[in-house]
Amino acid sequence: MIRNSQPQDDLSRESDQSGHTFERIVLDEIHPDFLDTLDQSAVPTVTGVRKIIYLILAALFFILGVLGVALPVLPTTPFLLLTSYFLIRTSPRLNAALLRSPVLGQVLKEWQQDGGVRLSVKIQAISIVVLVIAATLLFSPLSILLKSLLVILACIGIVVVIRLPGLS
Repeated sequence: MIRNSQPQDDLSRESDQSGHTFERIVLDEIHPDFLDTLDQSAVPTVTGVRKIIYLILAALFFILGVLGVALPVLPTTPFLLLTSYFLIRTSPRLNAALLRSPVLGQVLKEWQQDGGVRLSVKIQAISIVVLVIAATLLFSPLSILLKSLLVILACIGIVVVIRLPGLS
């Protein structure tokens, strides 16, 4: 299982045919549906025009995922999962960097390993949504119609966060 508390001895170094060295992650207890996003040898890499398209899609979904951290109407986790899907097929090195990210990586790893989100992450997400919406309602010159639409969208976002599978 990949955890911050896991000793570094669980990583082994391997070389591919071209002489590049990479670290293989031990995949003991990862949710089986997500093994293909972590195991580099199980996923064929793409080349040519397809690689460029995949990298553009990975960048787009990454930007949407980062925006989802601050905007209540955009979910973060699905966009990060899509980012990881495209990166593992084009650049396993960039995917590994995404998984090592202190902010986004932990949520992504937990979702991939356990299929859920910690309660503290849900509370943080809902708190951010409530604070951003409250500040927008209090300090913005938006019309009442736009403010109402914003509240409705925020409520939908909060319901989505609440309905995400939780980790015990």
